Amino acid sequence: MTARPIKTKPQNLHSHLTSFVDLLIDHQIDLGFAKRELETCYIRRILEDNQGHIGKSAASLGMHRNTLSKRIKELEIL
Repeated sequence: MTARPIKTKPQNLHSHLTSFVDLLIDHQIDLGFAKRELETCYIRRILEDNQGHIGKSAASLGMHRNTLSKRIKELEIL
Protein backbone atom coordinates (compact mmCIF):
# COMPACT_ATOMS: atom_id res chain seq x y z
CA MET A 1 0.00 0.00 0.00
CA THR A 2 1.27 3.46 -0.80
CA ALA A 3 1.30 6.35 1.61
CA ARG A 4 -1.90 8.33 1.87
CA PRO A 5 -1.74 11.60 -0.10
CA ILE A 6 -1.73 14.83 1.86
CA LYS A 7 -5.05 16.58 1.32
CA THR A 8 -3.71 20.04 2.11
CA LYS A 9 -0.84 22.01 0.68
CA PRO A 10 2.41 21.79 2.70
CA GLN A 11 2.15 25.42 3.82
CA ASN A 12 -1.37 24.73 5.13
CA LEU A 13 -0.12 21.63 6.93
CA HIS A 14 2.63 23.69 8.54
CA SER A 15 0.05 26.25 9.63
CA HIS A 16 -2.17 23.54 11.13
CA LEU A 17 0.76 21.98 12.96
CA THR A 18 1.88 25.35 14.28
CA SER A 19 -1.63 26.02 15.61
CA PHE A 20 -1.70 22.56 17.18
CA VAL A 21 1.66 23.15 18.88
CA ASP A 22 0.41 26.49 20.19
CA LEU A 23 -2.63 24.73 21.65
CA LEU A 24 -0.46 22.09 23.33
CA ILE A 25 1.81 24.75 24.84
CA ASP A 26 -1.13 26.90 25.95
CA HIS A 27 -2.52 23.88 27.82
CA GLN A 28 0.92 23.00 29.24
CA ILE A 29 0.98 19.59 27.61
CA ASP A 30 4.28 17.79 28.16
CA LEU A 31 6.23 17.15 24.91
CA GLY A 32 6.78 13.48 25.76
CA PHE A 33 3.06 12.97 26.33
CA ALA A 34 2.16 14.80 23.12
CA LYS A 35 4.62 12.74 21.06
CA ARG A 36 3.33 9.47 22.53
CA GLU A 37 -0.31 10.41 21.89
CA LEU A 38 0.44 11.53 18.33
CA GLU A 39 2.32 8.32 17.56
CA THR A 40 -0.45 6.22 19.11
CA CYS A 41 -3.17 7.96 17.09
CA TYR A 42 -1.11 7.80 13.90
CA ILE A 43 -0.39 4.07 14.25
CA ARG A 44 -4.01 3.29 15.14
CA ARG A 45 -5.21 5.11 12.02
CA ILE A 46 -2.74 3.29 9.77
CA LEU A 47 -3.77 -0.04 11.32
CA GLU A 48 -7.43 0.79 10.70
CA ASP A 49 -6.68 1.73 7.09
CA ASN A 50 -4.95 -1.64 6.64
CA GLN A 51 -7.61 -3.69 8.48
CA GLY A 52 -5.12 -4.49 11.26
CA HIS A 53 -2.56 -6.07 8.91
CA ILE A 54 0.81 -5.48 10.59
CA GLY A 55 2.94 -6.00 7.48
CA LYS A 56 0.94 -3.60 5.31
CA SER A 57 0.76 -1.05 8.12
CA ALA A 58 4.51 -1.26 8.70
CA ALA A 59 5.13 -0.70 4.99
CA SER A 60 2.84 2.35 5.05
CA LEU A 61 4.80 3.70 8.02
CA GLY A 62 8.18 2.94 6.42
CA MET A 63 9.30 0.54 9.13
CA HIS A 64 9.88 -3.19 9.59
CA ARG A 65 6.90 -5.17 10.86
CA ASN A 66 8.88 -6.28 13.92
CA THR A 67 9.52 -2.64 14.80
CA LEU A 68 5.83 -1.84 14.43
CA SER A 69 4.87 -4.83 16.57
CA LYS A 70 7.28 -3.62 19.26
CA ARG A 71 5.83 -0.08 19.16
CA ILE A 72 2.27 -1.44 19.33
CA LYS A 73 3.20 -3.37 22.45
CA GLU A 74 5.06 -0.42 24.02
CA LEU A 75 2.20 1.98 23.30
CA GLU A 76 -0.39 -0.61 24.40
CA ILE A 77 -2.36 -0.09 21.19
CA LEU A 78 -3.85 -3.59 20.82
